[in-house]
Amino acid sequence: MLISIQQNFVGVYFVPNFVNKKMNGLAFVVGNANYEGEHNKLINAVNDANDFSAKLLNLGFVVMKSTDCTNESFDRDIRKFSDELKKYDVGLFYFSGHGLQIEGKNYLTSIDTSFADSISAKHTSIPLDEVMDYMQQSKTIVKILILDACRNNPLPDRGINAGLAPIYAPKGTIIAFSTSPGETAMDYGAGRNSIYTGSLLNHIDDKNIPIEDFFKRVRTSVFTLSNGKQTSWEHTSLIGNFCFNSGQLIHSINLPYSREHIVDKDFISKGSPIDEIIVSLKSYDWYKQNPAISKLNGLNRATIDISTRFLLGRNLLQTAIGGEFAANAIFNNLSNWLDSWFNGKENHVLNGILYEMYFNSEGKFRRTNFKSGLIDKIFELEENKKFAKSFVFIHNQLEPFRDFLFYLPSTSPVTLPVDILLKEVEDEDFMGENIKKKYLESIKIHGTEVMNTDTIKKWYTTATYNQFIDKLHFELCVPIKRLRISINEQDKQNLIFQIPMDRLLKK
Repeated sequence: MLISIQQNFVGVYFVPNFVNKKMNGLAFVVGNANYEGEHNKLINAVNDANDFSAKLLNLGFVVMKSTDCTNESFDRDIRKFSDELKKYDVGLFYFSGHGLQIEGKNYLTSIDTSFADSISAKHTSIPLDEVMDYMQQSKTIVKILILDACRNNPLPDRGINAGLAPIYAPKGTIIAFSTSPGETAMDYGAGRNSIYTGSLLNHIDDKNIPIEDFFKRVRTSVFTLSNGKQTSWEHTSLIGNFCFNSGQLIHSINLPYSREHIVDKDFISKGSPIDEIIVSLKSYDWYKQNPAISKLNGLNRATIDISTRFLLGRNLLQTAIGGEFAANAIFNNLSNWLDSWFNGKENHVLNGILYEMYFNSEGKFRRTNFKSGLIDKIFELEENKKFAKSFVFIHNQLEPFRDFLFYLPSTSPVTLPVDILLKEVEDEDFMGENIKKKYLESIKIHGTEVMNTDTIKKWYTTATYNQFIDKLHFELCVPIKRLRISINEQDKQNLIFQIPMDRLLKK
């Protein structure tokens, strides 16, 4: 941790500077809109949660999300968040929905909260104090609570007041409210988002803005867009500087590797032979990459630390996917080549190869465009016991992102059932004559449609069955031998049909 020293008339005190420290952050995002009673339903709360989750993920947070949750599921998810938070440096809780102030205390509602009276509401809601207590019990350095929770007051009685009550922020915490105490906030005003969340989304990408200044920008936007009817506010006891977008957050947790090898865009060679090899691999120049790979055989591997081995694996994969022949030769005989790179029972080079498939040069999960070009050759090792620790390693790193993956690597792999539907339609050939063509109509996994419907009626290209499966398994990031395809055609060998030129799958 970098420490800055400030001095005043009282003495010297230390203020941590988080901006330059690589940390990991966990966010729990809740959006409740489908409340009982038509007049209690909210327009944009789920949109707010979905859009804010996506933004946080891009910034480096690991995100837990719950929408339209019941009181029981809300409670269970908060407890899970609390348990997971112990592994992270930064914790963020966001709530979009109805918030209530009852007898001076704040409550966050679920879609089955009873608004009959204050007693019913209190016992069917989540106390905000409880959320704060859970976050306080963790060892996170920075704790952020964002509450877009002062919407219209549902069925108020004397004990239920509009808006949320002022609240004390424990040390290391910032609490941001969508509006001032006792006031209500708008559920609309920024397209598919509330004015407050729309303003959060508008400013959160601004680089290197301290969090207090960020919320000031949000407050200015909210006040302007609401014509002065809504003023957001914050209570903070944060110590040090934290920015949402300074590149300090990475998705990886509990990695034994150094920061510049996880965020490998920051790697700088120290001049050692292996460092210079890695620099050459990073060059994207075959004339530098090829001789660099030939030098690997002459290295004393006992002197190469685990972080450098990890980084070597990452750059070997990107070099091979870039088409360099010597790197591809390694992957053609990967199991034998990796044998000499074991460090005890760990193979940190393979860890780097697997990590590079799913995480980018900033240490952030790719979500799409995985480096899956050599997945079949790499995943031939998946059931090989001597490489088991590497597949446990990548499984653990990917566990927080299982909702974005169709296939999770494992030492006990399973198949992925995919149902494909083609539709025959009348079309015109280049001479203007009517012909029948088969078009890709649907891709379902476990009964859920995953085909990118944005490509419908756009550019298509002709593909054979095997060409389509190649494109599909790379986008799915699934080894081809793990696919179990069902398709409404019998003659696969002679099958030709039209598929979108763009992505097959929803992002």
